[in-house]
Amino acid sequence: MIIAVPFVASFSSAAVDICIGFMAVVFLVRKIIAKNAQISKTPLNLPFALLIAVSILSFVNSVDIRASLQGIFKLLKYGLLLVIIAGELKDRKHVMRITTAIFLGLLLACLDGIYQLAFGVDFFRHRPYDSIIGLIRLKAAFPHTNIFAGYLALFVPVSLPLLLYHLKGKKRIILEVIALLGFFCLIFTFCRSAIFGVWLAILLMGLIRKDKLVIIMTILLLVIAFLVVPQNIKQWSKTTGSIWEFLLHKERFVLYETSLNMIKHHPILGVGVNTYCLNYQKYKLHDIATDGTDANTKWYAHNSFLQMTGEIGITGLIIFLWLLYRLFSRCFNFYYNAKDPFLRFCVLGITMGILAFLVHGLTETNLYYPKIATLFWFEVGLLMGTLRLR
Repeated sequence: MIIAVPFVASFSSAAVDICIGFMAVVFLVRKIIAKNAQISKTPLNLPFALLIAVSILSFVNSVDIRASLQGIFKLLKYGLLLVIIAGELKDRKHVMRITTAIFLGLLLACLDGIYQLAFGVDFFRHRPYDSIIGLIRLKAAFPHTNIFAGYLALFVPVSLPLLLYHLKGKKRIILEVIALLGFFCLIFTFCRSAIFGVWLAILLMGLIRKDKLVIIMTILLLVIAFLVVPQNIKQWSKTTGSIWEFLLHKERFVLYETSLNMIKHHPILGVGVNTYCLNYQKYKLHDIATDGTDANTKWYAHNSFLQMTGEIGITGLIIFLWLLYRLFSRCFNFYYNAKDPFLRFCVLGITMGILAFLVHGLTETNLYYPKIATLFWFEVGLLMGTLRLR
């Protein structure tokens, strides 16, 4: 079931939940039968436990205990997923099968996106593509184009170290095709933060590898991107008041202002886990729309870190950043010291995918979209399990 999760995620959220539910039941039954309550020890156990503890403490400010309980259940689900994968990952072959499932799922999602581009709707859900300022924005079977972009940001970078530094022959050619399709679909999401996140991950990978060709090509791609940007975007950019408005949209400034107002009123523990949307109208300082339609809208923060701080306070954000520090430091240590080249490049690729996903989270609440948030914690668990194989 661990292998199935990244594959079925390309077309079905329900299938992901079924797989995780089955994994959880089997895991718990095994523990009960064996009378063994121990779980796999990872560097993230303590910070994740503290994250749950702070989220529970945030109940003191919650406007809806039921909603906050749902938030805790989501955290417990992610924590259980992390623990199961970290503990159940068996060996190098198991990692190879999971990464193969990631790439096959990525291929399926990209082919679905291309089908959507050609026929107007995707194959699985018959969802039409999104559009803005006359641009087609692919979303495949995902609810929104920015969610699809988050999926691509998480999984496309996984392929690059294996493609550039490890695989040979037919396997490399196949992965090249998948990676190119991934980049094609990513570009046609026109999601700037996801594209920039992947670009930054590639640049960092080149710096880590001291690969001058990758560094130069990455910088050239940035220059080329400015030269070939669609005319629609050039025309729209003339209507924006500043570079920040061009990069973020002016609506996001209102959302960020609201988030900071929440944090100002409840800096330590936030307004309550999983209640950002419920508190939005209370703490907003300005309407996003000018026609009165914003009066009852429950907005997300469009920034994972601001939403997290708004809900569980600066305390929760610090704990999450500590978790990320422990994650990245252990992964880079593994990359520089492990002897197995396949595992090294897998860890590097997955780490770069998580980095790109977090950069995307600076303008999107991707850590709060259940489908791709689940995949984020799946990859974190995969990293923790792989570190044990050194």
